[in-house]
Amino acid sequence: MKQFVFVAALAALAFAIPVSANSRIQIDTVPPEYVPINSPTIRETVSLSSFHFEVNQETGRARVVVEYTYPDQMTYGPDDDAGGPRPTIAQLPGLTYDAAAHAVVYDSSGTKTICATVSEQSGLFGHHLRVRNTGACTVTTNVANHAVDTGWDIRRFRAVDTYFEVR
Repeated sequence: MKQFVFVAALAALAFAIPVSANSRIQIDTVPPEYVPINSPTIRETVSLSSFHFEVNQETGRARVVVEYTYPDQMTYGPDDDAGGPRPTIAQLPGLTYDAAAHAVVYDSSGTKTICATVSEQSGLFGHHLRVRNTGACTVTTNVANHAVDTGWDIRRFRAVDTYFEVR
């Protein structure tokens, strides 16, 4: 009986502790290889190149843009006829532009994390926004096995899963 009470007390305590701001959200799945149109026998491994945030001041919206690369991108070019790995552009629930704070903010269950700071820049080519990542929000990738039930059979494949993470 004492053991049951102890376990019940631990369970109650676990539910009383607030959930941390750490979040991991899958935002895309892309092919793990790129095959250049002019060299169909060559397979290039796709990987994460970079990511950045974009803001729309008028709507208060923000999004994350993920760029992919492959080893011989300089040889085949980013605009190969087959398109190369296309960027992922994702608008996530909870990711917004806070004009008063001049920041891209991710709000998860009331916990706000500043993902990027935003400053206005004027220069030779006019007025634009400079968005700088803070490091609190990142994008990661992971190669994973997938299975899709087509209604008749199960199709298995490998893919690169892309995640937005808040630390």
